Amino acid sequence: MNSAPSSLVRRWLGEPFGGFLGSLITQETIGGLILTAALVLGVVWASVFSHSYDTVVSLSISIPTIPSSMVHDVSTLVTNLAMLIFFAAIGLEIGRERAVGALQKSDTALPPVIAALGGMAMAAVTYLIVVAAEGNSAALGGWGIPMATDVAFTLGALSLIGSRVSRELRVFLLTLAVADDVAAVIILGMTSHHGHRLTSLGVVAYIALCVVIIALTLVARRLRLSLWTFVFLALGLWWAFAHLGIEPTLAGVIVGVCVPTGDDPHSPGLRLERVVTPLSTFVVLPIFAILVGGVDLTSQPWKGNWGLIGALVGARSIGKIIGITGGLALAIKFGYGSLPKGTSWRQMSGAALLCGIGFTVPLLFATRDFAGSSSLLSATKVALLMASILCAGIGLWIVAKRSKNPSPEG
Repeated sequence: MNSAPSSLVRRWLGEPFGGFLGSLITQETIGGLILTAALVLGVVWASVFSHSYDTVVSLSISIPTIPSSMVHDVSTLVTNLAMLIFFAAIGLEIGRERAVGALQKSDTALPPVIAALGGMAMAAVTYLIVVAAEGNSAALGGWGIPMATDVAFTLGALSLIGSRVSRELRVFLLTLAVADDVAAVIILGMTSHHGHRLTSLGVVAYIALCVVIIALTLVARRLRLSLWTFVFLALGLWWAFAHLGIEPTLAGVIVGVCVPTGDDPHSPGLRLERVVTPLSTFVVLPIFAILVGGVDLTSQPWKGNWGLIGALVGARSIGKIIGITGGLALAIKFGYGSLPKGTSWRQMSGAALLCGIGFTVPLLFATRDFAGSSSLLSATKVALLMASILCAGIGLWIVAKRSKNPSPEG
């Protein structure tokens, strides 16, 4: 990585972030800026050159042995196959954090995980309440869209005021965002129905194949086999999930968590993460943002969809604040941890707003839930843009304003 931007970001984030954690957050921060630029590019391309954009996105693709319901054009290729790399990076990150990081100790891991689940639940509830009150039954199925947080976008926004934020709050948000993404993709996997028809015998066969692959993954973990073993196992599990109609990118998380990792720089997990994380951050996510996040603003997709937009913006802002702070308050009340050091409740509310920034997993939900309605899908993209700008602006202002005594590390 170029040393100039890396050193700049480290000054934003604070010097105590050394070693692999510092490298990861530095990559995520720069990646957040690149991801933002890619999203803007996608919107401009879709708005100014809509015909060429639609042509590229809908370009037909057929891959032997893979169901057409899973991959049939460029958009589904990126969404259902390339994003396997992104979720593998999340799985590897969880495995490392469980071994030597923030998830190793329950008092550090539980508060952000409980807060993440609270934020997801309240975001979904807020969305359903607003959509039901408006009477838009077609949009009710999109309850999963506002749940997830984007690690790259959130850390990228937080880096702008890095010197005002304690190290503990940054680690808290990193853990929360990762837990949020994983829980969201599990829900996505459990509720996905891609319509690939199998006989009863076929279903049993593919389920048995999944069990065998997961068992082989656990054996490979115990024997600490080559990292290529885990790559092939991830691809095999993806293929089996694709035929079962289960969200296939979930395979990346499952196998990624099982890769042996730790402090040893030669461990398969760290070696694989050094490749997968930059590839996900700097290649896969920007391509996803351009080809899936683009929306033609000249078509005014918000017309007739203000109820849906209001539901998503409210869920991403009000729902997230109530859920995250409420979940954290419950965790503290029952003795499962405390506020991150150097953080006030008002600052935490600003941090909760920053968790309303996001496109990656929300767009995965949207492309599935509103696949039959281009109007609802376009309105959803506009709503996610509006919510992210609102949450980033107000969230950063609250966090910066309430951080009058930044940590010595910052």
